[in-house]
Amino acid sequence: METNLLKQLVMASGTSGDEQEIREILYRELVDQADEIAFDGLGSFIARKGSRGPKVAIIAHMDEVGFMVKHISADGFILFETVGSWWNQNMLNHRVEIRTSIGKVAGIIGSIAPHALSEADKARPMEHDAMFIDIGADSAEMVREMGVAVGDFVCPEPNFTTLTPDRILGKALDNRAGCALVAELFKRCDNDEMTLYVVATVQEEVGLRGAQTSAEVIKPDIAIVIDTMVAGDTPGFDRTKFPLKLGGGAALALFDKRYIPHQKLKQSLVETANKMDEPLQFCTMKTGATDGGRYNVMGGGRPVVAFCLPTRYLHANASMISRTDYDSLATLLHHFLAEYGEEKHEAICKFI
Repeated sequence: METNLLKQLVMASGTSGDEQEIREILYRELVDQADEIAFDGLGSFIARKGSRGPKVAIIAHMDEVGFMVKHISADGFILFETVGSWWNQNMLNHRVEIRTSIGKVAGIIGSIAPHALSEADKARPMEHDAMFIDIGADSAEMVREMGVAVGDFVCPEPNFTTLTPDRILGKALDNRAGCALVAELFKRCDNDEMTLYVVATVQEEVGLRGAQTSAEVIKPDIAIVIDTMVAGDTPGFDRTKFPLKLGGGAALALFDKRYIPHQKLKQSLVETANKMDEPLQFCTMKTGATDGGRYNVMGGGRPVVAFCLPTRYLHANASMISRTDYDSLATLLHHFLAEYGEEKHEAICKFI
């Protein structure tokens, strides 16, 4: 794991629709490694290496769940919309960062002190419509003077911590961990028998939009998606429904509401993992989807498989991953890419 790269990506702002800082980091990281860097019409980042053989794309989304300023009250408080999926109880009293046209402004999602709540109020989750962001302003005019405007994007306050040699805690690991991993694979790959694309898509959290547009632009022959998935190894989970655990290896996604992996591609990767003695977990997800759900059907379709890093505390101000899982997946995919060529591609794509 290139920890410094991951930290840069985590600490950057990148709410869905406002991914500019992530694009800039990836461009600086890969411009000297790529034969070409391009963008689709929504702003997904696309780097290419090579120009012969099958076109292989490795994909991670670069956006994160966040918020958008929707109203500024006369007394200086900010009402907001959620961008992507949030649980209300994950928002109260979180510190946030507003990215304005002139810089960044710190704030907090306000909460009511328990002294002012009845017992019934304490037991009742606060509705999103009652929440607000406080940036310390006393009026709408002061908010405007600080640079904040309706439509500005908001993300949780950046944070990144190495808790133990194996455990990393940080904002937006969904899916900056995937972005860091695909960038590492792109730099390490040296196989002139294929054309390699690394893609960092925009707006995954609001409908897999960048996956659709980038797939239409590059039309790869196969696609490998890297994302995150709920780890069920903390108190309160049904381990049958959420079997993933940190440190148990990366997870191969068997099903989500928009995707089923290509069976020959899946089997080839499982065999590679077994040969290399790299651990694999398996998971399904009925209530969400990865970018695989667009790459598998756009432009006539193609073999697609999705891997996910088990992750605790998804869609909150900080989540947790295992360095072991990250490094294991990087090793597996590096080996697979190093051996990929026309013969293997034909065998995977042949239906009859």
